[in-house]
Parts: sequence; C-alpha cells; structure tokens
Amino acid sequence: MTEGYVGEIFNSVQGEGFYVGRRQVFVRFAGCNWDCIYCDTEEFRNFRPDTCKIETTSGARKFKHVRNPMRYTEVLRHVRRLTVPSTHSISLTGGEPLLAGDFLVGVARACKRSGFTTYLETNGVSSRAMRKVLKYIDVVAMDLKLPEHQAAPRSGWRRLFEEGLTCVRLALKKGVNTFVKIVILPSTRPRTVSHVSKHLAKLEVPVVLQPVTPARKVYDAPSMTYVCRLAKTAAKAGVGEIAIIPQVHKLIGVL
Repeated sequence: MTEGYVGEIFNSVQGEGFYVGRRQVFVRFAGCNWDCIYCDTEEFRNFRPDTCKIETTSGARKFKHVRNPMRYTEVLRHVRRLTVPSTHSISLTGGEPLLAGDFLVGVARACKRSGFTTYLETNGVSSRAMRKVLKYIDVVAMDLKLPEHQAAPRSGWRRLFEEGLTCVRLALKKGVNTFVKIVILPSTRPRTVSHVSKHLAKLEVPVVLQPVTPARKVYDAPSMTYVCRLAKTAAKAGVGEIAIIPQVHKLIGVL
C-alpha cells in the first residue's frame, strides 16, 4: 500500500521512555483500535481523517493541513523538511501505527533507506504487521496495556497481552533495541504488575513504569510512593532493569 492516513507530522522532543529528551520528527499514523481511559490523543483515533496537520517549520508549533490519504513519498518529503541537525530519529507513532499495515512498512522503509534512525511506538496489536516492518526499525518502544487501562473488554485483555509479548519477542530476536513501557494508574494493582513482570523477566527486556498524566477519565496521578512500590514488585518478579519516567514533554510544555 503506497498511501494511507496520517494525523500529524511535527518535530519535537521525545517525552517518554528511555529516549526521553531526544529530538525526533513524529509521524502520527491515524487510527487506534483501543479505548484507554487515560488517552490524551483521542482526536487521532479516527482511521480516516480528511486532513493531516503538518508543522510548517521545525519546532514552530504552527501547522498547515494537507489532504489525506498521503503517499509514503510525501510523508518522507515532510520528514526530511522537518529534520534538523539535532534530530535523533523518526518516531512512527499513533494512534496505532501497526494498524497502518503496508503503509507503515512503506514509510519505515523510505525513512530507513534515507539514512534515518527509525523508532516505532506501538501497543503491539499485531505480530503479523510487526514481522513485516521490523527489518526497517531500529528502536521499538512497546506500550503494554494492563487490564486497568480498559483498552479492551476485560475478557479480551489476555489476547492483547499475548500479542504484545509476541511483538517484543520478535523485536528482540531481530536484534532491535527494545524496551517496554507500562502506564501506571492509581488503580493499577500490584498483582497485575507482578503477573506481567514475570513474563517480561523471561524476555530480559528493560521496563519503564510511567506514572499516568491525568487525562480523559483519569483525574489523579499515582503517588510516587505507590509507583516505587510497584517498581519493587516488578523487581521481585525478576525484571532486571526498571526506570520510573513520567511524561516529560507534558512537564516542559512541548508537543
């Protein structure tokens, strides 16, 4: 597929995970299949927006609108235009980029062949799509969902979790630099973190615990005391590398 739907393209600072503070060009693919109660990008859940917002000048936070769908060559043209010398990588994010299928592959391939470092932010919804795109990806930031996130009906969480784990395994096997991010709510239960961490420990993958920034249906952040307790729980379950990192871009007021 040579064309698809994009929500926005802009240059900013990565605010989550182990690459926090790195300058990136963000390509936000349109559409998401989950309904997390803390979602702060609801406007990009629509799979077929009429237009894509594109930053006019790198870091200016001023946008123009172009028509969707876009060709991957057009996306690459804007990525090149918005890249500055301090740019670390191209963030392929969403929405949920894996749902873009072959269009994601086309964008990732074009960016990789143009010499860019590619950074995939995903919830791991499709191992099939992950297999196709991994050859063009340098970094995977896997956003694993918990039952408390209410991303999907509770009866469907196990399938969602297993698919996410499969995506992590595929990335690690391919030699892609991979880490897992878990958003922590005040309602996140220690037994949930323990259960998830036991699986992640077997993969020997680094884990970021991200205290939620209140949004949508979540009105309070967890206390740092509680987050540290959950970090201890994850460590006891066998996770070897754990970091507690909030949404830094929210703290410094950038996109």
